[in-house]
Amino acid sequence: MNSSEIEAFLAVVRSGNISKASKQLFISQSTISQRIKTLETKLDVRLIERSKGITSIKLSNEGEKFYKIALQWEQLMTDSKMLKQKQYVQNISIAGVDSIVNFVLNDVFRNIVKENPSISYFFRTHQSDEIYTLIEENSVDIGFILQERVSESIIKEEFFREELVLVLNREPDKSLVSLDSLDATKELYINWGHMFALWHEKNFGYAGTLGVEVHTGVLINEFLKTEEYWAIIPVSMAKEFTKERNLQIIRFNKNKPIRICYLIYDKNNRNLEDIYSSILRNNDLINGKLKLATDEITEEI
Repeated sequence: MNSSEIEAFLAVVRSGNISKASKQLFISQSTISQRIKTLETKLDVRLIERSKGITSIKLSNEGEKFYKIALQWEQLMTDSKMLKQKQYVQNISIAGVDSIVNFVLNDVFRNIVKENPSISYFFRTHQSDEIYTLIEENSVDIGFILQERVSESIIKEEFFREELVLVLNREPDKSLVSLDSLDATKELYINWGHMFALWHEKNFGYAGTLGVEVHTGVLINEFLKTEEYWAIIPVSMAKEFTKERNLQIIRFNKNKPIRICYLIYDKNNRNLEDIYSSILRNNDLINGKLKLATDEITEEI
C-alpha cells in the first residue's frame, strides 16, 4: 500500500462520502474509489460496506481497525516531514490528568519550554491508567497521575500532596455549612484518588457519588455557575475558579481530605535528566498553587 491510498481512505472516512473526499483531495471520485479498492485488495479485507443507492459510507469491522492504523501512519508521516524543519536535539512528551496539567503545571510547562528551547515538546492530558500504558509503550516520557498501578517497568515518585476543599456558589449565611446539610444529588464529583475515595466513603457512606461525575475541572466550573451545586476540589482548582466569581471556599479542619500526585517514567528512559531537573526547579511555583491564603477561606468545618 502507498500513501495516496491511505490518504484517500482517511479522506472518505472523515468526509462521510466519496464525493466530498474527492473535492478535498482535488481528484475524481473514480480515482478515490480505485485507490480504496486497491487498498482492500492489498490488505485482503473489505474496509467499506457498499450498498446500492447509499451515498454515505459505513466502515466494516476491519475498516474500523484499519482506521486506527491509518491515523498512526498519518502521524508518522507528519513527524517524518517535520524532521528537516525541526532541528531539535530532543523530543519530550509529557502527559498528566486534566486537573494537574491545567491547574498546577500550566505555568511550569511554560517555564521549562523557555528554559530548554532546543527541545520539541508535546503536552497532553489523559486519565491515569491511560498514562501508565502510554509510558509502557514509550509514547510518553513523563506522566503525572492520581491513580496508582503496579508496573515492573515504571518508576513512581510522590510529587506533591494537595489539600481538598469544599466549594459552593452561594452567599454565606449565619448558619454554618456541614456535610449533612449538602444535597448529595447536587455534588460535582471527580475521583481524586484512592485516599479521597476512602475519605468520601467514611463521610458520605459511599465512595462514588449520587450527583454528577465528571472528568474535567472545566465542567465543574461550568456547573458551579448554578447555586445548587457543590464540589470537593483541590486548592489549585478552587483558587483558579475564584478568579471568575465569588465562591465559598470551606476548609476541612479535622480529617482533611487530600489527593496525591505521582510522577512516573520508564526506568529505562535515560532521556529525562534535564527536563526532570527543570520541573523540580519550579517547586516554589507549584507550592504557591497548592496553598490557600487566610483571606481566601470563607469558613472551616
